[in-house]
This record gives sequence, C-alpha cells and structure tokens, in this order.
Amino acid sequence: MTTHLITLLLVRKKLSEVAEIIGQGLRAAQKIAEKNQYTLASREGELWVDDFPSDPIVIVEIMTSSTSGGDKKKRTQIAMACEDAVISPETHNGPGINYRQVWARMVSQLIAKSQVGLAWNGKTIWLLQDLLAQYISSTTALDLSKYTAQHSNEVNILAFGYGELEKESTSPIIELSDFTFYAGPITDNPDDLTSKGFIEIVKIGAPPEKEHLWRSLFKKAPCGSVAWKER
Repeated sequence: MTTHLITLLLVRKKLSEVAEIIGQGLRAAQKIAEKNQYTLASREGELWVDDFPSDPIVIVEIMTSSTSGGDKKKRTQIAMACEDAVISPETHNGPGINYRQVWARMVSQLIAKSQVGLAWNGKTIWLLQDLLAQYISSTTALDLSKYTAQHSNEVNILAFGYGELEKESTSPIIELSDFTFYAGPITDNPDDLTSKGFIEIVKIGAPPEKEHLWRSLFKKAPCGSVAWKER
C-alpha cells in the first residue's frame, strides 16, 4: 500500500482571502474553519486564520512492500509463519516481498506525482525499502546507483535498510539508520546524451532471449495452427 503525507508551513491569512480560495462566502468559510479547528483571530475588525496551509509543499509517498503468497511446503504462508514465529522465533520462515506488485504500483505514480510536486513549486519524496530499490535497478533500465545525490532534484527517492541490527537490543522500535538518497531529472538531458532521467524506470533493463519464448511454447500443447504457403 502507499501512504501519503503532505508537509507545509502554516501562515496567517485573512478569512476573506480564504473564502475566495475555497469559493465560499465569509460565513461559510468561518464555519468550515471552526469545524476543522483552525485558529481564528480578530485584528482591526477583520477575522484572520492564523494557521492556514502555505508553501513550501513537500509530498511524502511511503511505499510499503506487500508479502508474497508464500509456500505451503516451506511454511512461509502468513498463518503458518505466525504460528512458527510463536513456537520457534529463532528458526521460523516468513513470506518474501512481492516486488513486482509493489513496483507496478509505484511506477505508475512515480513520474506523475513528482510532476505534481514540481508544478506546486514543491518536492515529492518517495520512501521505500532498500530491497525494492535493488529490485528496480536489476529489472529496469534505471540504475539507481548512478543517481546517488546530496541534494533534491525533480525525482527523489530515499531508500532505507535495516543494516546491521544489534542482537543485544531489547527496544521494540528499530531505528533505521542505513539509508541512501537518490535524485535526478525526470527526462533525459538533450545536451548530455550520457545523462539519463528517471523515465528509464518504465524501460526494461535487457530484453529476454527469444529462446525463452520457444522453450515456453514447446512445453505446452499448441491451441491451433495456421498453414502458411508462399506464392
């Protein structure tokens, strides 16, 4: 699933300006402000909203990785894994990550939401697991290792990993201190043919050999055939 967060500043704004922004009258705007617990203040006979949202806008997209279906024989299905985790926490197996499903959800939104952030004079930052970042680099034409950055750009990805966990730690909260920041442009730079953009994520890393198709087809009975005769 994807969790959406928007961070922004709060500023003072006249209620009359707020009413114009939301397309309502003053009385309706005041009711909405009171209902949603905004802070109203009267200054020189005019009402102000003291905590109205304002720039800069930062959109945070948190990509949580769903699990695969699991293998009944290896007891990696969710129910089995939970049972074994209670009985034998040190030796139980768990389901893997459904990389393909998570990536498919992300790729359809990455470029569009990054463009929205830019259109609003803000930034969109994607938070994801390091394993998902590795999967993207290995299965698409986008090699994230080439986009390691210190500053934000048009597309921004912050990948977290567990790193080396301390076995002696008894804290129920795991601090994620192992992270890498990737950033770059959306499209290729026409002035630099070696500079690729994040649009590479929609391209395959390498096309499969055609022999894979023949091998797959030959292992199944054909559903029909068409006679071909040259004239």
